Amino acid sequence: MTSRYEIDMKSFAVLLAFALAGLSASCSSKGSTTWPPLPDASPHDAAGSHPHDAASDSASKDARTGHDAGDATEPADASTSPIVAPNDTWTWVDFPESKCASGTATGIAVNPHAGATELVIYFEGGGQCTDATSCWGAMPTANNVAGYDQATFLAAKQVNYPPLVRSFANNPFGAMNLVYIPYCTGDMHFGTVMSTLMVNGAAKPTYFWGAKDMDLFLARIVPTFPGASRVYSYGTSAGGFSSFLNFDRLVRAFGVRVDIIDDSGPPLTAPGQTNNAHLFTTWAMIPPAGCTACNSLLDIMKFDRQEQPGSKVGFLSLSEDTTISVDFGYSLAAYGPALETLFGASFGSDPNVATYLVGSDPGHVVESQPALAPDYMPWLTALVIGSATWASGGIDGG
Repeated sequence: MTSRYEIDMKSFAVLLAFALAGLSASCSSKGSTTWPPLPDASPHDAAGSHPHDAASDSASKDARTGHDAGDATEPADASTSPIVAPNDTWTWVDFPESKCASGTATGIAVNPHAGATELVIYFEGGGQCTDATSCWGAMPTANNVAGYDQATFLAAKQVNYPPLVRSFANNPFGAMNLVYIPYCTGDMHFGTVMSTLMVNGAAKPTYFWGAKDMDLFLARIVPTFPGASRVYSYGTSAGGFSSFLNFDRLVRAFGVRVDIIDDSGPPLTAPGQTNNAHLFTTWAMIPPAGCTACNSLLDIMKFDRQEQPGSKVGFLSLSEDTTISVDFGYSLAAYGPALETLFGASFGSDPNVATYLVGSDPGHVVESQPALAPDYMPWLTALVIGSATWASGGIDGG
Protein backbone atom coordinates (compact mmCIF):
# COMPACT_ATOMS: atom_id res chain seq x y z
CA MET A 1 0.00 0.00 0.00
CA THR A 2 2.96 2.32 0.14
CA SER A 3 4.43 4.37 -2.67
CA ARG A 4 7.88 5.86 -3.11
CA TYR A 5 8.54 9.47 -3.68
CA GLU A 6 11.51 12.14 -5.19
CA ILE A 7 12.93 19.20 -8.21
CA ASP A 8 14.87 21.68 -9.67
CA MET A 9 13.97 24.75 -11.63
CA LYS A 10 14.49 26.36 -14.94
CA SER A 11 12.67 29.58 -15.71
CA PHE A 12 11.79 31.20 -18.94
CA ALA A 13 11.52 34.97 -19.35
CA VAL A 14 9.56 35.20 -22.55
CA LEU A 15 5.88 36.06 -22.26
CA LEU A 16 3.61 34.78 -24.99
CA ALA A 17 2.24 37.53 -27.27
CA PHE A 18 -1.36 36.67 -27.73
CA ALA A 19 -1.99 37.98 -31.24
CA LEU A 20 -4.91 35.87 -32.39
CA ALA A 21 -6.09 37.05 -35.79
CA GLY A 22 -9.61 38.40 -35.53
CA LEU A 23 -9.68 38.40 -31.72
CA SER A 24 -12.46 40.75 -30.67
CA ALA A 25 -12.10 43.14 -27.80
CA SER A 26 -15.61 42.22 -26.77
CA CYS A 27 -14.80 39.11 -24.69
CA SER A 28 -16.71 39.70 -21.49
CA SER A 29 -17.32 37.96 -18.20
CA LYS A 30 -20.94 37.51 -17.24
CA GLY A 31 -22.11 36.32 -13.91
CA SER A 32 -20.71 33.82 -11.49
CA THR A 33 -21.91 30.92 -9.46
CA THR A 34 -20.64 29.36 -6.28
CA TRP A 35 -21.50 26.03 -4.76
CA PRO A 36 -19.99 23.61 -2.24
CA PRO A 37 -18.23 20.75 -4.06
CA LEU A 38 -19.86 17.46 -3.17
CA PRO A 39 -18.21 14.05 -2.88
CA ASP A 40 -18.19 12.15 -6.16
CA ALA A 41 -20.68 9.35 -5.64
CA SER A 42 -19.86 7.46 -8.82
CA PRO A 43 -16.97 4.98 -8.68
CA HIS A 44 -15.32 6.04 -11.93
CA ASP A 45 -14.85 9.09 -14.15
CA ALA A 46 -17.42 9.48 -16.92
CA ALA A 47 -14.96 10.24 -19.70
CA GLY A 48 -15.05 8.54 -23.05
CA SER A 49 -18.50 7.92 -24.45
CA HIS A 50 -20.39 8.30 -21.19
CA PRO A 51 -21.73 11.75 -20.20
CA HIS A 52 -21.00 12.87 -16.66
CA ASP A 53 -23.77 12.86 -14.09
CA ALA A 54 -22.48 14.89 -11.17
CA ALA A 55 -24.73 16.56 -8.67
CA SER A 56 -24.70 20.34 -8.33
CA ASP A 57 -25.63 22.88 -5.69
CA SER A 58 -26.17 26.51 -6.67
CA ALA A 59 -26.16 27.94 -3.16
CA SER A 60 -25.19 31.62 -2.95
CA LYS A 61 -22.41 31.00 -0.42
CA ASP A 62 -19.54 28.53 -0.39
CA ALA A 63 -20.26 26.01 2.37
CA ARG A 64 -16.61 25.85 3.39
CA THR A 65 -15.52 29.51 3.15
CA GLY A 66 -18.77 31.40 3.66
CA HIS A 67 -17.78 33.82 0.90
CA ASP A 68 -20.56 35.33 -1.18
CA ALA A 69 -20.51 34.43 -4.83
CA GLY A 70 -19.44 37.60 -6.66
CA ASP A 71 -19.67 38.60 -10.27
CA ALA A 72 -16.46 38.80 -12.24
CA THR A 73 -15.71 42.45 -12.85
CA GLU A 74 -16.23 43.64 -16.42
CA PRO A 75 -13.16 45.59 -17.63
CA ALA A 76 -13.13 48.13 -20.46
CA ASP A 77 -11.16 45.76 -22.70
CA ALA A 78 -12.11 42.27 -21.54
CA SER A 79 -10.08 40.41 -24.16
CA THR A 80 -6.77 40.93 -22.35
CA SER A 81 -7.72 42.41 -18.99
CA PRO A 82 -7.43 40.68 -15.61
CA ILE A 83 -10.41 38.83 -14.24
CA VAL A 84 -11.50 40.24 -10.88
CA ALA A 85 -13.26 37.58 -8.82
CA PRO A 86 -13.76 36.73 -5.13
CA ASN A 87 -11.27 34.51 -3.35
CA ASP A 88 -11.82 30.86 -2.47
CA THR A 89 -14.90 30.38 -4.58
CA TRP A 90 -15.49 29.40 -8.20
CA THR A 91 -16.50 32.17 -10.59
CA TRP A 92 -17.62 31.39 -14.15
CA VAL A 93 -16.38 33.77 -16.87
CA ASP A 94 -17.88 33.80 -20.37
CA PHE A 95 -15.57 34.10 -23.40
CA PRO A 96 -17.87 35.05 -26.29
CA GLU A 97 -15.17 34.55 -28.93
CA SER A 98 -14.42 30.96 -27.84
CA LYS A 99 -15.94 27.95 -29.57
CA CYS A 100 -17.13 24.50 -28.61
CA ALA A 101 -17.24 21.91 -31.40
CA SER A 102 -20.73 23.18 -32.28
CA GLY A 103 -19.48 26.75 -32.68
CA THR A 104 -21.22 27.98 -29.53
CA ALA A 105 -19.17 29.97 -27.01
CA THR A 106 -17.90 28.67 -23.71
CA GLY A 107 -15.79 30.08 -20.86
CA ILE A 108 -13.62 29.19 -17.89
CA ALA A 109 -13.89 29.22 -14.10
CA VAL A 110 -11.43 30.85 -11.71
CA ASN A 111 -10.89 30.37 -7.98
CA PRO A 112 -8.22 32.75 -6.62
CA HIS A 113 -6.63 32.46 -3.18
CA ALA A 114 -5.35 35.54 -1.35
CA GLY A 115 -1.57 35.75 -1.35
CA ALA A 116 -1.06 32.67 -3.53
CA THR A 117 1.63 32.76 -6.21
CA GLU A 118 1.36 29.15 -7.41
CA LEU A 119 -1.27 28.45 -10.05
CA VAL A 120 -3.09 25.23 -10.95
CA ILE A 121 -4.63 25.10 -14.44
CA TYR A 122 -6.96 22.12 -14.68
CA PHE A 123 -7.97 20.71 -18.08
CA GLU A 124 -11.29 18.88 -17.92
CA GLY A 125 -11.60 15.50 -19.63
CA GLY A 126 -14.43 13.86 -21.51
CA GLY A 127 -13.44 11.63 -24.41
CA GLN A 128 -12.53 12.58 -27.98
CA CYS A 129 -14.12 12.55 -31.43
CA THR A 130 -12.78 12.67 -34.97
CA ASP A 131 -15.69 12.27 -37.42
CA ALA A 132 -19.43 12.70 -37.94
CA THR A 133 -20.38 9.54 -36.07
CA SER A 134 -18.10 9.99 -33.06
CA CYS A 135 -18.89 13.70 -32.72
CA TRP A 136 -22.56 13.92 -33.72
CA GLY A 137 -23.90 10.37 -33.86
CA ALA A 138 -26.41 8.76 -31.53
CA MET A 139 -23.66 8.00 -28.99
CA PRO A 140 -20.93 10.68 -29.23
CA THR A 141 -17.55 9.66 -27.84
CA ALA A 142 -16.81 13.16 -26.56
CA ASN A 143 -18.73 15.09 -23.93
CA ASN A 144 -20.33 18.52 -24.29
CA VAL A 145 -19.54 19.05 -27.98
CA ALA A 146 -22.96 20.69 -28.44
CA GLY A 147 -22.09 23.37 -25.91
CA TYR A 148 -20.69 24.19 -22.48
CA ASP A 149 -21.98 27.06 -20.37
CA GLN A 150 -22.22 28.03 -16.73
CA ALA A 151 -24.97 25.49 -16.06
CA THR A 152 -22.80 22.72 -17.51
CA PHE A 153 -19.97 23.77 -15.24
CA LEU A 154 -22.25 23.67 -12.19
CA ALA A 155 -22.99 20.01 -12.99
CA ALA A 156 -19.38 19.01 -13.69
CA LYS A 157 -18.26 16.21 -11.38
CA GLN A 158 -14.58 16.91 -12.04
CA VAL A 159 -14.66 20.07 -9.93
CA ASN A 160 -15.09 17.74 -6.94
CA TYR A 161 -11.87 15.84 -7.62
CA PRO A 162 -9.77 16.08 -4.44
CA PRO A 163 -6.93 18.24 -5.86
CA LEU A 164 -9.52 20.92 -6.73
CA VAL A 165 -11.22 20.91 -3.32
CA ARG A 166 -9.36 23.27 -0.98
CA SER A 167 -10.66 21.60 2.17
CA PHE A 168 -9.66 18.07 1.18
CA ALA A 169 -7.25 16.63 3.75
CA ASN A 170 -3.55 17.06 2.94
CA ASN A 171 -4.27 18.67 -0.42
CA PRO A 172 -0.99 20.28 -1.58
CA PHE A 173 -2.94 22.55 -3.95
CA GLY A 174 -5.41 23.78 -1.33
CA ALA A 175 -3.84 27.23 -0.92
CA MET A 176 -3.06 27.85 -4.60
CA ASN A 177 -4.87 29.83 -7.30
CA LEU A 178 -7.09 27.52 -9.37
CA VAL A 179 -8.34 27.76 -12.97
CA TYR A 180 -10.75 25.30 -14.58
CA ILE A 181 -10.68 24.83 -18.39
CA PRO A 182 -13.92 23.17 -19.59
CA TYR A 183 -13.87 20.61 -22.38
CA CYS A 184 -16.23 20.83 -25.34
CA THR A 185 -14.03 20.58 -28.46
CA GLY A 186 -13.43 16.81 -28.58
CA ASP A 187 -9.75 17.33 -29.47
CA MET A 188 -7.77 17.00 -26.22
CA HIS A 189 -7.84 20.84 -25.99
CA PHE A 190 -5.34 21.00 -28.84
CA GLY A 191 -7.12 21.36 -32.19
CA THR A 192 -6.90 24.35 -34.54
CA VAL A 193 -9.30 23.59 -37.40
CA MET A 194 -12.94 23.86 -38.43
CA SER A 195 -13.99 20.73 -40.31
CA THR A 196 -17.22 20.35 -42.25
CA LEU A 197 -18.65 16.94 -41.39
CA MET A 198 -21.66 15.39 -43.14
CA VAL A 199 -24.32 14.53 -40.57
CA ASN A 200 -27.52 12.89 -41.87
CA GLY A 201 -26.77 14.30 -45.30
CA ALA A 202 -26.27 17.86 -44.08
CA ALA A 203 -23.02 19.77 -43.66
CA LYS A 204 -22.11 20.27 -40.00
CA PRO A 205 -19.34 22.77 -39.22
CA THR A 206 -17.31 21.22 -36.40
CA TYR A 207 -14.75 23.26 -34.52
CA PHE A 208 -11.75 21.32 -33.25
CA TRP A 209 -10.77 24.54 -31.57
CA GLY A 210 -9.16 23.63 -28.27
CA ALA A 211 -5.77 25.29 -28.82
CA LYS A 212 -7.36 28.45 -30.21
CA ASP A 213 -9.65 28.65 -27.20
CA MET A 214 -6.67 28.17 -24.91
CA ASP A 215 -4.93 31.18 -26.44
CA LEU A 216 -8.05 33.26 -25.77
CA PHE A 217 -8.20 32.03 -22.18
CA LEU A 218 -4.53 32.65 -21.50
CA ALA A 219 -4.82 36.21 -22.78
CA ARG A 220 -6.80 36.89 -19.58
CA ILE A 221 -5.45 34.22 -17.22
CA VAL A 222 -1.87 35.56 -17.43
CA PRO A 223 -2.74 39.14 -16.36
CA THR A 224 -5.13 37.78 -13.73
CA PHE A 225 -2.20 35.99 -12.03
CA PRO A 226 0.78 38.22 -12.97
CA GLY A 227 2.96 37.08 -10.08
CA ALA A 228 2.68 33.36 -10.80
CA SER A 229 5.87 31.74 -9.51
CA ARG A 230 5.05 28.21 -10.61
CA VAL A 231 2.31 26.65 -12.73
CA TYR A 232 0.83 23.16 -12.57
CA SER A 233 -0.58 21.88 -15.87
CA TYR A 234 -3.05 19.36 -14.52
CA GLY A 235 -5.65 17.31 -16.33
CA THR A 236 -7.63 14.09 -16.31
CA SER A 237 -8.49 11.78 -19.22
CA ALA A 238 -8.61 13.95 -22.38
CA GLY A 239 -7.43 16.77 -20.13
CA GLY A 240 -4.53 14.57 -19.04
CA PHE A 241 -3.32 14.52 -22.64
CA SER A 242 -3.74 18.29 -22.71
CA SER A 243 -1.57 18.68 -19.62
CA PHE A 244 1.50 17.88 -21.72
CA LEU A 245 0.21 18.91 -25.15
CA ASN A 246 -0.32 22.49 -23.88
CA PHE A 247 2.83 22.51 -21.74
CA ASP A 248 4.84 24.64 -24.20
CA ARG A 249 1.95 27.10 -24.46
CA LEU A 250 1.97 27.57 -20.67
CA VAL A 251 5.77 27.87 -20.47
CA ARG A 252 5.81 30.63 -23.05
CA ALA A 253 2.80 32.38 -21.52
CA PHE A 254 4.04 32.53 -17.93
CA GLY A 255 7.82 32.28 -18.32
CA VAL A 256 8.17 30.15 -15.18
CA ARG A 257 8.51 26.52 -14.26
CA VAL A 258 5.53 24.38 -15.29
CA ASP A 259 4.96 20.93 -13.77
CA ILE A 260 2.68 18.35 -15.39
CA ILE A 261 0.17 16.26 -13.46
CA ASP A 262 -1.45 13.86 -15.90
CA ASP A 263 -4.16 11.48 -14.72
CA SER A 264 -5.08 8.90 -17.36
CA GLY A 265 -3.80 10.64 -20.50
CA PRO A 266 -0.75 8.58 -21.54
CA PRO A 267 1.47 9.36 -24.56
CA LEU A 268 0.66 6.01 -26.13
CA THR A 269 0.29 4.80 -29.68
CA ALA A 270 -1.80 1.83 -30.81
CA PRO A 271 0.00 -1.53 -30.63
CA GLY A 272 2.47 -1.79 -33.48
CA GLN A 273 2.20 1.91 -34.33
CA THR A 274 4.91 4.54 -33.90
CA ASN A 275 2.90 7.75 -34.12
CA ASN A 276 -0.49 9.41 -33.69
CA ALA A 277 -0.39 11.14 -37.06
CA HIS A 278 -4.12 10.59 -37.66
CA LEU A 279 -4.98 12.78 -34.67
CA PHE A 280 -2.50 15.45 -35.70
CA THR A 281 -4.10 15.55 -39.15
CA THR A 282 -7.75 15.36 -38.07
CA TRP A 283 -7.48 18.09 -35.46
CA ALA A 284 -4.70 20.10 -37.18
CA MET A 285 -2.63 19.77 -34.03
CA ILE A 286 0.34 22.14 -34.19
CA PRO A 287 3.40 20.86 -32.27
CA PRO A 288 5.52 23.36 -30.33
CA ALA A 289 8.03 25.43 -32.25
CA GLY A 290 11.21 23.37 -32.47
CA CYS A 291 9.20 20.14 -32.48
CA THR A 292 8.28 20.36 -36.16
CA ALA A 293 8.95 16.67 -36.83
CA CYS A 294 6.74 15.57 -33.94
CA ASN A 295 3.86 13.35 -35.01
CA SER A 296 3.19 11.44 -31.81
CA LEU A 297 2.01 12.23 -28.31
CA LEU A 298 5.27 10.80 -26.98
CA ASP A 299 7.28 13.13 -29.22
CA ILE A 300 5.62 16.12 -27.57
CA MET A 301 6.13 14.82 -24.03
CA LYS A 302 9.80 14.23 -24.82
CA PHE A 303 10.02 17.76 -26.18
CA ASP A 304 8.52 19.05 -22.94
CA ARG A 305 11.31 17.35 -21.03
CA GLN A 306 13.94 19.03 -23.20
CA GLU A 307 12.26 22.41 -22.80
CA GLN A 308 12.20 22.30 -19.00
CA PRO A 309 14.25 19.35 -17.74
CA GLY A 310 14.02 20.66 -14.18
CA SER A 311 10.24 20.54 -14.09
CA LYS A 312 8.36 17.42 -13.06
CA VAL A 313 5.93 15.09 -14.81
CA GLY A 314 3.70 13.05 -12.53
CA PHE A 315 1.55 10.46 -14.32
CA LEU A 316 -1.29 8.62 -12.56
CA SER A 317 -3.37 5.79 -13.97
CA LEU A 318 -5.37 2.72 -13.20
CA SER A 319 -3.45 -0.23 -14.61
CA GLU A 320 -6.77 -1.59 -15.85
CA ASP A 321 -8.12 1.57 -17.48
CA THR A 322 -11.30 0.45 -19.20
CA THR A 323 -11.53 3.59 -21.37
CA ILE A 324 -8.01 4.39 -22.57
CA SER A 325 -7.16 0.74 -23.19
CA VAL A 326 -10.06 0.51 -25.64
CA ASP A 327 -9.25 3.88 -27.24
CA PHE A 328 -5.72 2.72 -28.06
CA GLY A 329 -6.52 -0.91 -28.85
CA TYR A 330 -5.01 -2.69 -25.82
CA SER A 331 -6.53 -5.54 -23.89
CA LEU A 332 -7.15 -4.76 -20.24
CA ALA A 333 -4.42 -7.19 -19.22
CA ALA A 334 -1.89 -5.65 -21.61
CA TYR A 335 -2.58 -2.01 -20.79
CA GLY A 336 -0.73 -1.72 -17.47
CA PRO A 337 2.43 -3.45 -18.77
CA ALA A 338 2.32 -1.17 -21.84
CA LEU A 339 2.36 1.89 -19.56
CA GLU A 340 5.27 0.55 -17.54
CA THR A 341 7.23 -0.23 -20.69
CA LEU A 342 6.48 3.16 -22.20
CA PHE A 343 7.58 5.24 -19.23
CA GLY A 344 10.48 2.94 -18.37
CA ALA A 345 11.93 3.01 -21.88
CA SER A 346 11.32 6.70 -22.55
CA PHE A 347 11.88 8.31 -19.14
CA GLY A 348 13.43 5.64 -16.93
CA SER A 349 16.63 7.65 -16.45
CA ASP A 350 14.79 10.95 -15.82
CA PRO A 351 14.47 11.53 -12.06
CA ASN A 352 11.84 14.21 -12.68
CA VAL A 353 9.33 11.85 -14.30
CA ALA A 354 7.44 9.36 -12.15
CA THR A 355 4.30 7.25 -12.36
CA TYR A 356 1.67 6.31 -9.80
CA LEU A 357 -0.23 3.20 -10.90
CA VAL A 358 -3.25 1.69 -9.16
CA GLY A 359 -3.65 -2.03 -9.80
CA SER A 360 -6.58 -4.43 -9.51
CA ASP A 361 -9.17 -1.68 -9.91
CA PRO A 362 -10.83 -1.59 -13.36
CA GLY A 363 -12.22 1.83 -14.23
CA HIS A 364 -11.03 5.21 -15.45
CA VAL A 365 -9.31 8.20 -13.79
CA VAL A 366 -7.62 7.76 -10.42
CA GLU A 367 -8.91 11.05 -9.03
CA SER A 368 -12.52 10.16 -9.74
CA GLN A 369 -12.34 7.85 -6.72
CA PRO A 370 -12.08 9.90 -3.50
CA ALA A 371 -11.22 6.75 -1.52
CA LEU A 372 -7.86 6.61 -3.31
CA ALA A 373 -6.88 10.18 -2.35
CA PRO A 374 -5.23 9.33 1.00
CA ASP A 375 -2.86 7.07 -0.95
CA TYR A 376 -1.88 9.36 -3.84
CA MET A 377 -2.02 12.74 -2.03
CA PRO A 378 1.34 12.14 -0.28
CA TRP A 379 2.84 11.32 -3.68
CA LEU A 380 1.49 14.58 -5.12
CA THR A 381 2.72 16.46 -2.06
CA ALA A 382 6.20 15.04 -2.54
CA LEU A 383 6.14 16.32 -6.14
CA VAL A 384 5.05 19.80 -5.01
CA ILE A 385 7.55 20.23 -2.17
CA GLY A 386 10.44 18.76 -4.15
CA SER A 387 11.08 15.74 -1.97
CA ALA A 388 14.28 13.93 -2.92
CA THR A 389 12.47 10.63 -2.46
CA TRP A 390 9.68 11.35 -4.98
CA ALA A 391 9.67 8.48 -7.48
CA SER A 392 7.42 5.98 -9.22
CA GLY A 393 5.14 3.93 -7.04
CA GLY A 394 1.48 3.04 -6.54
CA ILE A 395 -0.88 0.73 -4.74
CA ASP A 396 -3.06 -2.30 -5.28
CA GLY A 397 -6.54 -0.84 -5.31
CA GLY A 398 -8.29 -4.20 -5.18
